[in-house]
Amino acid sequence: MTTVSGDMAVLLDVLGRRQGDSRILDAIALVGPAMEVEEFDFDGDKSTYFTFKPAGTDLLFENDVLTSVMVRTQPDGQDETYGLYPRPAALVDGLSPTATRAEVTALLGTPERTGPDFDRYEVNGRYLHFEFGSNSRIAKLTALLEPV
Repeated sequence: MTTVSGDMAVLLDVLGRRQGDSRILDAIALVGPAMEVEEFDFDGDKSTYFTFKPAGTDLLFENDVLTSVMVRTQPDGQDETYGLYPRPAALVDGLSPTATRAEVTALLGTPERTGPDFDRYEVNGRYLHFEFGSNSRIAKLTALLEPV
């Protein structure tokens, strides 16, 4: 199994924790304090988003369990109200926040899954999804509890 260190390791580590678990504060400390909360109920399945727009970060809880954390490293053309992650160089040790797809592969090896504009790796017992922008550089990173 591949391992990473840096802020993404902190975010990967808190996945699977229940809302209210004090260890989630480790993740919130990286991006807070400006937070908005949105809750949705889809036929009994509850989704709660902790959104840190100035820090370009979303935490998603499904039925009170943290299932994903998304961080933006480039402006989001879909929603310009989001800022960027405040310490992009600290996200993955050894990887530039503007790394190309080839540079990510050189550090992490062969992806577990690929698509036209993303690569997903199994790291630290979880999943790390890299989305590449039109300039072929990292635009978003998402820590996932389970592959989707």
